[in-house]
Amino acid sequence: MLRRMVLLAIAMTGTCYTLQAQTIDDALRFSTSAPAGTARAQAVGGALGSLGGEVSSIYVNPASTGFFRTSDFSFTLGFQQADNKGTYLGTTGSDSKGNLNISNATLIFGGKRKMPGSKWENFSFGLGFNRTNNYNQRVYYTGNNSSSSLALNYAQQAQLYVTDPSTQLGAVPEKTIGALAHSSVLAYQTYLISDATDAQGLYFYSAAQSTGDPQTIHVKQENMLNTGGSANEISFDFGSNYNNILYLGGSVGIPVAHYTRDKTWKETNINTENVDLNNFSVTEHLTTDGTGINVKLGAIVKPVRPLSLGVTLHSPSWIWFTDNYTTDMTTNTKLKGIRSFSSTDTNNGDADQSKYMVRTPWKGILSATYLFSPSADTRKPTGFLTLDYEYMDYASMKMRFNNDPAYDKNDNDARNTAIKNTYQAASNIRIGGELKLHVIALRLGYALYGNPYKNSSLDATRHYYTGGIGYRNKGFYMDLGLVIGDNKSQEQPYIITTNTAGYASPAPAQIKGNTTNVLATCGWKF
Repeated sequence: MLRRMVLLAIAMTGTCYTLQAQTIDDALRFSTSAPAGTARAQAVGGALGSLGGEVSSIYVNPASTGFFRTSDFSFTLGFQQADNKGTYLGTTGSDSKGNLNISNATLIFGGKRKMPGSKWENFSFGLGFNRTNNYNQRVYYTGNNSSSSLALNYAQQAQLYVTDPSTQLGAVPEKTIGALAHSSVLAYQTYLISDATDAQGLYFYSAAQSTGDPQTIHVKQENMLNTGGSANEISFDFGSNYNNILYLGGSVGIPVAHYTRDKTWKETNINTENVDLNNFSVTEHLTTDGTGINVKLGAIVKPVRPLSLGVTLHSPSWIWFTDNYTTDMTTNTKLKGIRSFSSTDTNNGDADQSKYMVRTPWKGILSATYLFSPSADTRKPTGFLTLDYEYMDYASMKMRFNNDPAYDKNDNDARNTAIKNTYQAASNIRIGGELKLHVIALRLGYALYGNPYKNSSLDATRHYYTGGIGYRNKGFYMDLGLVIGDNKSQEQPYIITTNTAGYASPAPAQIKGNTTNVLATCGWKF
């Protein structure tokens, strides 16, 4: 079981803080998605809510399943290149990561009219696998800091909670303060922080502080983040077609998430004054696995032949997660040399574990598709324009813990209050079009995902620019798609509480990310 973590300023912004587990960032991570589906679907911006005849439309609006009178199977491979630039304390660093993945695999069993004279044209079924988010990326930023050090954060935590350092920050599991096992205990055991006594009593200081008066700090700070994994959904869909005018459908989805994070924070002393610290690094290892359930209901109506109007309601996903979490620290000081310590040393050699549930927001989607020059003669040019408007309220996300009955309610209340104070409702818009010239199709699209943060200075708006080309002939089809995305985020490395020495929290790192996804789909109608 994960020993309770010290969560400093969790309700402030919702940004990531070093060495914390199960923050409200986790709820946001597993509630967001990106354009998904086949290469064709992503090439038109993911605007699929009223687009019949596209297999991955069933993941947005299950009523799309009712458009299929023949069976269809498709398989999609993708490659994502994620590039990030991090600006911190006036310095910019960058890193990148590529990832080959299976983006989608869908099988639809088309249905034919069963009863002569019935206006119910067909009942169809679908099942498939759809990747809704890709977590593979690297982030690097660095800067020189003369106002504070993460070591001071550890010293302040110890000052707040510790009265007997030798036992409460020691290596004996039953005596160590569990809340500090991933922070001050590591710092104390590696001599990054030490204790002393003066007229006011016990106090803690860090090896990053100079011995002069005032005690200055000047360190080079580096953050190296490597994340992996993905969010996926296994879907079981049903759709019906009434008189080729009204299409109704529903689905049960099983979201499956796997997320890994290796995050290393490193500081190197560059102070010209007498300082004990040479350098230190602290690395947190996190693995998260979750499985859940959701339901989707949808309808598509064709008031006139070229026009389709769709409405869809997505229930929240209830996803149950298990985290395994360890932290390691190595400190190099002039007086004590190189010392290493791990959170597993105070947990009988095991990683900490936490179990919790995330409830994602409800989603409502309104869609429209207009088909140009519909004709039974496939040799004539045709095409469509399609649009989705999606609304979701991130403030409605919930977290619920299942670790320790004595603390679970307080943990739940703290996170859920922070979610309400941090997040807001957002609108997502997806638009796309296709021009089909006999067996060749050309596609373009755009998607805008709104900012989930109430604080306007935290702009996490995402933009995706899409395009592609396709070939269809005699039941076989092949599509290529390209999706270029950009996003912005902030990361607050740590918080320094108010103090008389004038040490201050650093400004958040500004991270600008770009992703390039290349997709290829092969499919057969049978």
